Amino acid sequence: MKDQKINNGHSENFFGDYRDFWWNQAFLDLTAQRLELRRHKTMLDVGCGNGHWTRIMASFIDKNAEITAVDSDARWFTENKELKEHFSKTGISFNLSEGNAQNLPFPDNSFDFVTCQTLLIHVPEPQKAINEMKRVLKRGGTLLCVEPNNIVQSLTKTSLTKNDSIEETLDHIKYRLIIEKGKKNMGRGDNSLGDLLPGMFALEDLRNIEVRLSDKAIAMYPPYDNEEQLATLKQWMNGSSWKSNTQKDIDFFSAAGEEFMQFYFEYQEKYANRADHVMGALQREQYHAAGGSLMYLVSGTK
Repeated sequence: MKDQKINNGHSENFFGDYRDFWWNQAFLDLTAQRLELRRHKTMLDVGCGNGHWTRIMASFIDKNAEITAVDSDARWFTENKELKEHFSKTGISFNLSEGNAQNLPFPDNSFDFVTCQTLLIHVPEPQKAINEMKRVLKRGGTLLCVEPNNIVQSLTKTSLTKNDSIEETLDHIKYRLIIEKGKKNMGRGDNSLGDLLPGMFALEDLRNIEVRLSDKAIAMYPPYDNEEQLATLKQWMNGSSWKSNTQKDIDFFSAAGEEFMQFYFEYQEKYANRADHVMGALQREQYHAAGGSLMYLVSGTK
């Protein structure tokens, strides 16, 4: 079982080509310029995963900076050869180690720049994690946390849902809300924490709090032949987006409360072929959607 855990890191099915299209480069360039990230010489990425965000942010700070990344999942802090090789080739000082966001293994005032991407939505006590990130941040340093509101996806229209009834739309929203409630009850975080980040920063007495929204959208429309669309289709085929994992969902429903179980089974029966309909529409080149999302970038100064 231990080997299996190492071989399958958290959120690993969301990595790959698709994640390379999460951001518009011009948006990142402007954000880094506004936050004056180039002045920072030490950086910590908390919950680095496969290092997607680590590599992006490292490109914006001082070229001779020291980069540190931590993750609590053994898959990422023991087997992440690709990430280590990336920094080895660039000649940038890099250290990868085990670390829990709620109890970081570093002294106070260790880093100029501390950041995370889609970490806090998985943390049982996100306020404690923010407090820890502030603790290891040097005075005058920058904290940047990137987190989404995921529930909004239930309201996003596609060519298949544009004529849904109010009742059908409410079903989908209710289903996602119950899953989020169950996830929180299980101590596994809040999928839409991004909405709350500015207030959480304020509770830590961070200064110069700024809130931005990513301008990235991956529009899907026939013939689905650009790089972003092909990567997205590949991700969907792996079942990590619209395709439901029934066992996981039922666990979340159970954790939300027994009173929600009847709705779970009714929903599964009513929308049993929903994923197949998407697949069919894609094959017929009849599926289209703007592909927008709600991703917050919240920054503050210690």
